[in-house]
Amino acid sequence: MTIQHLLVPLSGHAGDGAALDAALRVGRRFDASVEVLSLRPDPQRVLAYTGAEMAVATSMLLEGAEKASNEVAARNRAVFEAAATGAGPEVEFREETGSESAAVGHRGTVADLIVTPGPGQDPNASRAVLEAALFETGRAVLIVPGAVAEDFAERILVAWDGGKEASRSVAAALPFLEAATAVSVYTRDEGEDRCTAAELVRYLSRHGAPANRIAEDDPKQGVDAAILAAAHRANAGLIVMGGYSHSRFREMILGGVTEHMLFHADRPVLMAH
Repeated sequence: MTIQHLLVPLSGHAGDGAALDAALRVGRRFDASVEVLSLRPDPQRVLAYTGAEMAVATSMLLEGAEKASNEVAARNRAVFEAAATGAGPEVEFREETGSESAAVGHRGTVADLIVTPGPGQDPNASRAVLEAALFETGRAVLIVPGAVAEDFAERILVAWDGGKEASRSVAAALPFLEAATAVSVYTRDEGEDRCTAAELVRYLSRHGAPANRIAEDDPKQGVDAAILAAAHRANAGLIVMGGYSHSRFREMILGGVTEHMLFHADRPVLMAH
């Protein structure tokens, strides 16, 4: 298994540049192509909220929506042109107008990995892109909270609870894990009916990953804080963990640990649901 194709949705918000830069770094490492998906709002959507009797107001709203859409498209193009210069992986620029969720759900199903900014970088950013990537594509998502080093995935922390989400995340991260110089496995609770951290270490070793278990530091810490602390102790530049939700509906409320990691992680997190 390897990574051959990455998808990077751009929505005109802060953090897009860092996400694209991280994707290009991954592309260079695995000789993978990168698809940059510029998500442009559809100005015609404002017509759904106005009636024919509001012709003048509708015209003004449509003009404003078209201007906003053009500005988003221009920001996305600028981010792409600034990042995709010089030697690097094969890069394709694609623009979609309309629903962000639909576009990401569509294009994400044919990507090996989707790379998005962390939601904590821009309070005005929609969570539709991240939620569609995590829950509508069946693919893993690399969530980037800011600028990363070229070798950010050399040392990796796996947050393991033996569940299916964590297992899917590990499977998706195998190219990173096999290429890493150190892999630390952290776990808080090991149920009798789930695979243990020791079993995961053996599994990763079969794949040639230099895996070891990292000990608990402070059992009184919350799980989210403990994961971040373990990543710090391991000097890991990447965290691999499962992504959880409490709801089957599209507008879901993410699980507490997942929510905290998305907004507060200080290093990239690779998640699968």
